[in-house]
Amino acid sequence: IVMQYAKQGSLRKLLDSKYNDLDWNFKVVILYYIADGLNTIHEAKLVHKDFHSGNIVNENMFSSFITDFGLCKPVSQDSSSNEVYGALPYIDPIVLYKGGKGYTQKSDIYSFGIIMSEVFNGYPPYHDILHDDKLSFKICNGLRPEIKCKVPQLLLDLMNKCLDAEPQTRPTAKEL
Repeated sequence: IVMQYAKQGSLRKLLDSKYNDLDWNFKVVILYYIADGLNTIHEAKLVHKDFHSGNIVNENMFSSFITDFGLCKPVSQDSSSNEVYGALPYIDPIVLYKGGKGYTQKSDIYSFGIIMSEVFNGYPPYHDILHDDKLSFKICNGLRPEIKCKVPQLLLDLMNKCLDAEPQTRPTAKEL
């Protein structure tokens, strides 16, 4: 695969290096581009399955591209795997609970909600908690990232809808 060079690196790297310089306009724009990319994936009837800030790259401060489609599958392809893949903090609790089964487009929406929390806070979700079975259990029981800054209520409401325990109540990528 050949792609253009992403000068700013991953979203995670961008947040690490420039978070204090980012205003809400920038945060909304970057989330918009990420949501637009996710919508393109979902309109193609695909599920990404490994959607996190390390798999989002930025050519410049205002353009984001979703990468790493190694686990991406068609919506119609049922997962027969009994293994959970991806970065634990971003994995849908339903997938954790079902031991790797149950990935849907709504799982990607959950991951987007976690990415929103990361953009708001500037640091990775659960950065201060060991990423182990105990964290998986806590996520399945409703643990969500704590937002430690002032966030516009509209964005907070959208993030919480994305992180809803009931996948059917989460928005679609198009609605984002």
